[in-house]
Amino acid sequence: MKYLPVFLALLVPPAPAAILEDIPGSDEMDIPAFVQTLNQLHRGPPLPPSTKRANVETRWFNQSLDNFDDTNKSVWSQRVMINEDNFVDGSPIFLLLGGEWTIDPSSITSGLWVDIAKEHNGSLVYTEHRFFGESIPILPLSTENLKYHGVEQALADVVNVIKVLKEEDKYKSSKVVVSGGSYSASMVVWLKLLYPDVIVGGWASSAVLEAKVDFSDFMEVVGRAYRQLGGDYCYDLIDNATSYYEDLFQTGQGAKAKKLLNLCDSFDENNERDQWQLFSSIANIFAGIAQYQKPENYDLAQYCSVLRNFDIDDASALSKFVQWRFRQQGCHNPRYQDTVDYYKWAKINHNGSLHLSWFYQTCRQFGWFQSSANKNHPFGSTFPATMYTDMCHDVFGSQYTSAKIEEYIQATNKKLGGKHPAVENVYMTHGALDGWSAVGSDSATIIPQASHCSDVWSIGPTDSPALRAAKERVIELVREWLA
Repeated sequence: MKYLPVFLALLVPPAPAAILEDIPGSDEMDIPAFVQTLNQLHRGPPLPPSTKRANVETRWFNQSLDNFDDTNKSVWSQRVMINEDNFVDGSPIFLLLGGEWTIDPSSITSGLWVDIAKEHNGSLVYTEHRFFGESIPILPLSTENLKYHGVEQALADVVNVIKVLKEEDKYKSSKVVVSGGSYSASMVVWLKLLYPDVIVGGWASSAVLEAKVDFSDFMEVVGRAYRQLGGDYCYDLIDNATSYYEDLFQTGQGAKAKKLLNLCDSFDENNERDQWQLFSSIANIFAGIAQYQKPENYDLAQYCSVLRNFDIDDASALSKFVQWRFRQQGCHNPRYQDTVDYYKWAKINHNGSLHLSWFYQTCRQFGWFQSSANKNHPFGSTFPATMYTDMCHDVFGSQYTSAKIEEYIQATNKKLGGKHPAVENVYMTHGALDGWSAVGSDSATIIPQASHCSDVWSIGPTDSPALRAAKERVIELVREWLA
């Protein structure tokens, strides 16, 4: 096992030289508009700026490239961050699992999990998921190499980290509790399912459990958030404007829509897939805002006010709002082929981007393709799940047919239990206005008006009674698990 102090330069494996074929921009590629919007839905749970100073050490743990093939002797180094400021020998290990993001020391220097760890003199250990951040097991990120990417491999990595830590004298008698948010909350549940004796309990904030190809319910919940917290006028504005632009495309007036939406010349208004990317990007912009909204700050009400103030005309207001959110000069260009080209480029040219790794997991294990198939939302009907399955095929190869992807997703649910995993001592929470809650556990604690991972912050004066109660329940359960 290798370890380095956190203040030393981080070690990153050099990317092998490669030659791009038939993909533009070999030296560098801009992140396409559509991928930018997806990134907003797959960023780590936000934490408030930390006012606490902590000594966070970065260590590197040797891991097997393939945890389930003893004949494969290849190893790689996984990044793990540790905060032992309040640790006393033999006290618990408070494990925080990283998901589809780059880990950061702030996650183990502030927040509710840090507060609980301090009460128990615990050591905070933050693991980075393979194929994200600095924890890249193998390059390039070809389809062949990405076969080593998956939640089962990542969970086995976590088990090995625990095993190595508990070989140290100070941790030999330490109990382990675990926490995560979003996808890493799912990992909390699955860790307890597959390795029930490794941890004594876990807290899963906004765990997404049921793998699903056509995740059409997501946008319904997002729309509900805008209606409840932004007002009927806001919901109707989005609905009216989206319908207007869809009608233009459907009646042969795509050129007019293209001009009004300030789309680039290369956007093909007659290309169905480009239309899919456009309307999905618009929906994702609103979903990304709603994902981490805080009702006590009136976040959605404020964004809806900004939207309305752009123009009295609904269609014009939506166009100006979308351009504002893209934060770029000139036209924007949500083209299907740009997205495919970018992912193909990233397979050969790893530049620290997280997008490809997560997209592979969705194609291979989870789905969760947010479509417009559910009609109970204001984002139109022009982005089917087929858009995503087509991209899986075009990026990862002909074996990724719609039927094969469906087979992969069903296998995930069969192994991991879908919405009803057989686990004990795992506390699951969801925000009532979190789109991801639609694939969460039916037995989770639901926090009214709350969004994604809304309970990961420290208890504060602006917490609603329900939010505070959910946080206090975590504190109580950890005491019980560690008793």
